[in-house]
Amino acid sequence: MRMTQLSPNHQTPNHKSSKPTEEQVQNELHFHLAEKMLMKLYEEKLISQEEFNQLSKLNHQKFNPLLGPLMCDKP
Repeated sequence: MRMTQLSPNHQTPNHKSSKPTEEQVQNELHFHLAEKMLMKLYEEKLISQEEFNQLSKLNHQKFNPLLGPLMCDKP
């Protein structure tokens, strides 16, 4: 494997991380709460795998989470 050492003058692309808005934070929280309740319903066998998947898809559409897809524990 070939490795290259970067010099102190090496510039990385200028990428600003933007702070999420209050609405995005609220959507993220609501998404995680909805998914947690949905998971509980599935674990208690009150809904099927298909129903879980359909409802989870609706949660993604409604809340549009930023981190949700990375942090979900789907059955």
